Formats: sequence, structure tokens, C-alpha cells
Amino acid sequence: MSWQSYIDDQLMYDVDGHHLQAAAIIGNDGAVWAQSPAFPKFKPEEMSAIMKDFDEPGSLAPTGLHLAGSKYMVIQGESGAVIRGKKAVDFFQQINKT
Repeated sequence: MSWQSYIDDQLMYDVDGHHLQAAAIIGNDGAVWAQSPAFPKFKPEEMSAIMKDFDEPGSLAPTGLHLAGSKYMVIQGESGAVIRGKKAVDFFQQINKT
């Protein structure tokens, strides 16, 4: 299975009327390996800040998580492995490092 088919067939799959709005698999260097059509384009400085937070957990908390120009409040994740950002009651981002 390719990364693109994993995005298309697993992550974006509709379950009881619910599905992700966008998903992507991005390398540590910022290269996009696979993405859904609606996935926004990251700015290089946003990717750098995300990678820094994996190395220095908590570095995003004072300024927030910025993705494609939108700001998210950083909420508890898993130090060095998961970053979570919240924008509205039912809209959030989760970034995992594997």
C-alpha cells in the first residue's frame, strides 16, 4: 500500500458520516509524501516551528501552533511525539511524529 492510498482509503474514509477534512504524511524535512486534496500548504517557518516543538516540547505554547496561516491554541499532547492544536469546539489539528 502506498502512502497516498493510506491517506485516501484509510484516513479520509467516511465512518457513519464522519471523516477528516484533510490529512497528509510529511517527512521530517518538510517533503510531502502524500496528502488529501484539501490539505493546506505549509509555510517553511511553520514546519520549522513544529519540528522544534518535537525537539523542545512546549516551545509552541506561548505563540500557538500556526498551520497554513491559521493559528491554533496548543493543547496537551504527548511530549516529543504528538502536538495538538485547537481552533474551535469541533475543529482541531493533531500532528504525530513517528
